[in-house]
Amino acid sequence: MAKFRARARTLDMLGKQQIAGIPTALHELFKNAYDAYADQVSVDYFRRQDILFIRDDGVGMSREDFEGRWLTLGTESKLRLENSSPPPARKGREYRPTMGEKGIGRLAIATTGKIVLILTKPELDDGSGSITVCLIHWGLFEIPGVDLDQIVIPLQTVDSISEVTKDLVESMRDELVAVTEQLSSNLALLPYTSAIANDFRSWTLPIERLQTLSGPTLTGDGSGTHFIVHPVDDELTADIDARSEKANSTLKATSLEKMLLGFSNSLTKPGATPMTANFRDHLADGETIDRIAEQQFFTPEEFELADHKVSGEFDKYGNFSGKISIYGGEYKEVKIPLFDSGAERDCGPFKLSFAYLQGTKRDTRVPSDLWEPLRLKLDKLGGLYIYRNGIRVLPFGNSDFDFLEIERRRTLSASYYFFSYRRMFGAIDITADANGNLKEKAGREGFQSNRAYRQFREQLMSFFEELAARFFREEGAYSDEFLNERTALQKEFALSQKRERQSGSRRKKLSADLEAYFSRVADEGHQKAFSEEVSTAKARVSSLVEGEDLATAADQILKIEKDLLLKLQSHLNSFRISRPSGVGLNKALARQWEQYQRSYGEDVLPHFENAKREAEATIGNIARDAKVHLDSRMRLAAALSAAEEFSEKSVSQKRKDAKTELDETSKYVTDQLRSAKEALQRTKDEVDISLSEFSFDTASDDDLDAFHAEIEGKLLEARKVFEVNLASISSQLKRIRDTGDQSEINSDATVAALETELEVLKEDYTQTLDLAQLGMAVSIVQHEFEGNVRGVRRSLQAMKRWADKNEALREIYNDIRDGFDHLDNYLSLFTPLDRRLRRRKTKITGTQISEFVQDLFGERFRRHQVRFEVTSTAAEHYLESFASVVLPVFVNLVDNAIHWLSRKDGERSIVLDSDGNSFIIRDNGPGISAMDRDLIFEFGYSKKFGGQGMGLYIAKTSLNKDLLDISLLDESRAGAVFAIGPMETKVD
Repeated sequence: MAKFRARARTLDMLGKQQIAGIPTALHELFKNAYDAYADQVSVDYFRRQDILFIRDDGVGMSREDFEGRWLTLGTESKLRLENSSPPPARKGREYRPTMGEKGIGRLAIATTGKIVLILTKPELDDGSGSITVCLIHWGLFEIPGVDLDQIVIPLQTVDSISEVTKDLVESMRDELVAVTEQLSSNLALLPYTSAIANDFRSWTLPIERLQTLSGPTLTGDGSGTHFIVHPVDDELTADIDARSEKANSTLKATSLEKMLLGFSNSLTKPGATPMTANFRDHLADGETIDRIAEQQFFTPEEFELADHKVSGEFDKYGNFSGKISIYGGEYKEVKIPLFDSGAERDCGPFKLSFAYLQGTKRDTRVPSDLWEPLRLKLDKLGGLYIYRNGIRVLPFGNSDFDFLEIERRRTLSASYYFFSYRRMFGAIDITADANGNLKEKAGREGFQSNRAYRQFREQLMSFFEELAARFFREEGAYSDEFLNERTALQKEFALSQKRERQSGSRRKKLSADLEAYFSRVADEGHQKAFSEEVSTAKARVSSLVEGEDLATAADQILKIEKDLLLKLQSHLNSFRISRPSGVGLNKALARQWEQYQRSYGEDVLPHFENAKREAEATIGNIARDAKVHLDSRMRLAAALSAAEEFSEKSVSQKRKDAKTELDETSKYVTDQLRSAKEALQRTKDEVDISLSEFSFDTASDDDLDAFHAEIEGKLLEARKVFEVNLASISSQLKRIRDTGDQSEINSDATVAALETELEVLKEDYTQTLDLAQLGMAVSIVQHEFEGNVRGVRRSLQAMKRWADKNEALREIYNDIRDGFDHLDNYLSLFTPLDRRLRRRKTKITGTQISEFVQDLFGERFRRHQVRFEVTSTAAEHYLESFASVVLPVFVNLVDNAIHWLSRKDGERSIVLDSDGNSFIIRDNGPGISAMDRDLIFEFGYSKKFGGQGMGLYIAKTSLNKDLLDISLLDESRAGAVFAIGPMETKVD
């Protein structure tokens, strides 16, 4: 008689060697948490401490369960034998079919790192369950020649989590080292046991970090299982950070994202997710990123946004019934019979819901600003995900696992097969009861290739081919909706692109003209031009009257004066800018246009009028002194003649331009009419040829009917095209006539107004999204920061006791404490976005502002040699408001000032002053140009390289909510000058 014996290496072969990598291992552990009826499973990876926490809030295990189930391979629970007890279930919960197939998925934890501490606590009604603690070094199960029963695992039971101390863990470590030393008696095993002993020699577990984590906990009446891995296998960082080469302008998904995103089916069953999962990556610089947050995966909103949606189910015979929406239209019933044998399929009935995004902007109805992000996400995560009882089956859904060969078949003929795997996303829902014949492979590499899977795959491949044939091919029975809408979208896109190119180039030219205008005005170019012309004319007149021939001087002077008026008008005209007809302006350009109109009326035009008056007066005085008589009537006639001459030149040019456009339009219309007529004639000729070649003698009645329908269809289609072209041309010509009649409908002014409104709405929409993301980001930062602050404070309090007794440590403690206080104070500026009711207004003095600014920017002041000073008036002045509202405003202004001052030579200064009503802050930098003055408080407007343009906008918005305001003062001195004070009250 003989018996099988199990070597310790069996555990390594069944566990670690069966798992493709850490992401797959985590997926296995998530499924185990699901089997334990967990509502949440959380992973926290602290890179700096090289420690990994994997925690769930499931039913947990007692010591007996842990030994009888977790430490026992190949348990019978799934077999439901009479002498085996089922896994613990949570009271009051719907039954969850067990996801684990072989009872060895728990061993996946060995992939994450060599040493793991396991904590588990059972769910009891009174929350009094004890916590079982186990420490394992997986290297023990890699030693050759050692039987499994020779390895003893340290196991302890404690009453509360507070008893899981450093001393307890180290005592268990010593037990494990002792086991290793016993094995060392075999010299052949010494290399293995020495390596394990070395791992433990300097090993210490930062168990206290567990207390700082949010989420599943074993304190109080909490239950579940926690794994603490330290050190972590280097592959985890590689899996998170490693990116494939750029493809199609985007980065491919990491291994972690491929395996863990979409773990629960939140896409087509929102709100019914059986368990939520997260993976918080705590970076070395303190930033925390949830790598598998729900918003990282596809959302129900994105599902509804897509161009086409299909939802339904396959019955047990393999036939599909459901509904389809084409281009966001109403859902229509669809039935696709795939098999008529009447035999039940081994794969069983299942549900399918997927959405599809058209691959080009010209073919999609999704707005461009939403289409692009969704396309990038599809490039990264697109595919069909399979869920069994709401939990994802690997590797289905991965973009590189096209198990239905959709992409391969599309390469054969895109128009025939239509669908692209990278453009679709959706879920195939199966259940353990209905689809039990679909069995997963041990390595989580998909389903076993049995008869059920072959039928399942064949069924889906046939479905997508038939769906394309019916709804998306040119000859499809139900394809009119798709084809017509796509044609309309393509036409709209082409027109939109053409319009955008035309409008964009005109807006660009207008922007350049405005920039050149403000630059000339800033250099006083208008004053110089008018003054030079007047001075030249005065010199010519003076030279003329000094001559001997005074008889003809009057005529010459009138000619000089007329010539001067023409030149002044020409210079004035060079400062005039024409707004492009029929083109809408965005917010920034509209503000610049308003600023130009004010500047032209207040700066340029008055100088022109002054120059004219000065010239008339001076020339008249010169002539009078020289006793040259200038007839007033003749002077007026000369002035009018100059104006008429200038106007005639301008009108003549416009008339010439209009004539050119008329000739071009006439030629275009004639060509279009001729082309349409020729196309109609060609169709008639083709019909005549078909009539002459058709054999009427041998044709049946059906043949005659078909031939009649064919030629009639050709003629109708040709006539339709001709009529559409004529109607389009007539409509465009009518719009021209209506515009000429000053009709408000279809005029360029109406088009420009609508386009301006559209540009503003687009900017407002983007702004709203940016602010929403900013608000969410700040909320997350606040939540994470508050938890971390509590942990740091506790650590500092503990450190203080040591620092008080150790002089060498005291200085280090003080530096850390000062740095933390500074950080805590600075991050408190986030509170304006959290409007807590407990906040109270306080008096914020100039001294407080000064100290805050000096503390925050002191190092930058020194580095950039900027002098910051506060006047005595400002030091005593105050605003009654919230510090979290006022202080960020000064932070923003000083930050901007330093940025621009660092780019100038010479003295650099920032002064905080007061006028008794408001704080005044000024610098001696380059200042703010006239063109930018009305734009600096607009959202998104910035002159900084890489600037976001949000600082001053947020500052003004926050102040206004508390009846305060910030404004830019118009001072003649160099630099920027801002006033921060009470908002002006307007009196009706």
